[in-house]
Amino acid sequence: MLEVLITLMLLSTTLIAFAAVYPAAFKLNRKTHRSVQAAELAGAVAEELRTLPFNRPAALSPGGLYLEDFTRNEGWEPGTARFRNFPRTEIPEPYSLVSNDGEDLGIVVLGDAPFTYADIRVTVFWMEPVNRQMVQRHVTIHTARTGNR
Repeated sequence: MLEVLITLMLLSTTLIAFAAVYPAAFKLNRKTHRSVQAAELAGAVAEELRTLPFNRPAALSPGGLYLEDFTRNEGWEPGTARFRNFPRTEIPEPYSLVSNDGEDLGIVVLGDAPFTYADIRVTVFWMEPVNRQMVQRHVTIHTARTGNR
């Protein structure tokens, strides 16, 4: 009888230890999944940017997007007529290419005109509950594009 009681006590202690670890592992798994999905979205948008030509030669009529469009004036602004079809990659909720406060834009292209090299940075933002508060997280993908000279 004593052996059974000791076995039950050890078994219950082990199960309680696993039960305490399981919620933390579940939260970590969910956080990691969101980070990986955000990195995949940022990579897809960065690849869209890498496929764009550097600039619009004067001989071509206006139309389409160019990397130069993302650096001139204020650069990329979501919701403007020029960028209404960009990105083609669908950005599902809760992800965004604009920070929660609207201060940071997720697409930054740096380069000199005419381009020989462009530094492309794509940041995907999302809100995540941490300690019963919503905290903004982000993933940034850096890539580059060089001219064919």
